[in-house]
Amino acid sequence: MLKKRAFSFAAALLMTVSAWSCGNTQPKAEPEEKTTAAETTEPATEAEKETSGKSGDKDGGIDLTFGMLGYVKKSKRSSANANASTLFKAVNTVLVEEEKKFADNIIYSVTDEDNELNKGVNKYFTPIEPLEYIIVPDEYGQPKLILCSKNTKKDDYVGAFGDSAVINDLREKTWSEVLKIYGFEEGGYTDTKLEEDDFGNNGSESSNFTGSVLPVWVNGNGDEIDYENMSRLDLLALSIGMEYILGESDKPFFYYGRWDAEEPFTADVPWEVPEHGDMEFTIELQGFETGRVMCWEIGTAKSLVGRYNFKGERKFLSDSDWDEILEYMGYTQGEYLEYDTQDERE
Repeated sequence: MLKKRAFSFAAALLMTVSAWSCGNTQPKAEPEEKTTAAETTEPATEAEKETSGKSGDKDGGIDLTFGMLGYVKKSKRSSANANASTLFKAVNTVLVEEEKKFADNIIYSVTDEDNELNKGVNKYFTPIEPLEYIIVPDEYGQPKLILCSKNTKKDDYVGAFGDSAVINDLREKTWSEVLKIYGFEEGGYTDTKLEEDDFGNNGSESSNFTGSVLPVWVNGNGDEIDYENMSRLDLLALSIGMEYILGESDKPFFYYGRWDAEEPFTADVPWEVPEHGDMEFTIELQGFETGRVMCWEIGTAKSLVGRYNFKGERKFLSDSDWDEILEYMGYTQGEYLEYDTQDERE
């Protein structure tokens, strides 16, 4: 009997231990759950990288920094080009008003140097910080290309304005690289000599436009104007230029201006000026003469630009839209710029 009870107790104890042991088999699945969680951690981090804007996201911080650096770089380049554009126009104004031309070949100077040119330029353009500049004259002693830079450790970006096939390449270089290209040592400024220009760019304008009606209409290069085969917009650009050359109106000369739809054309030309809406236009001077005129009808697509070259073939901006043209020349749309008030905008 006692043996029977002992056996029953032992059997019950064995069943209890077995049941306890079986009851603890379920937690063994926990490592599998941990493994699954570990496997999903990396994709979750990638998704977080794509959508996170948190300050602890290292990659997000780097992307933001690169974006800001790109913006600052673009802003400094744009400012340098605007300085070159303004300086080019100021130099042209001084030469025209004083009837002078450059006596030297290529000039390297700085805006705060005491010389004849700077005295005139400072009436129209006085930069906050001194600008070093290089002027490349054409064969008539008039500026063809102007390059400039603040030339500081933080800002050695190159601004460029004018007529040159390599102008975009020069903008990508540092100022020290530009100086080497033109054979200058930093700070080795040249003498800026001006001399009388009695004939106003070799007298080509007076010889080409001697009257209101000519047997053959020619431009500043002596080339015949093929106005019969010109597009409507190009003919409008030509007409604006002719108005300033031959017209009788008192309209001030604008580097960047506006021509209203009802504003008359007074120049006696052998073509009929096309009908048009309100227009904006830009005029580039080459010495004493009108170089190139570009125009755009307000409210139309910015890609619809009229162009006419009176003097020389200017290839740059030939495929640019109106916004790109204004940005290149340093203008803000609607802020028109008169010839004799370069430091003021209407």
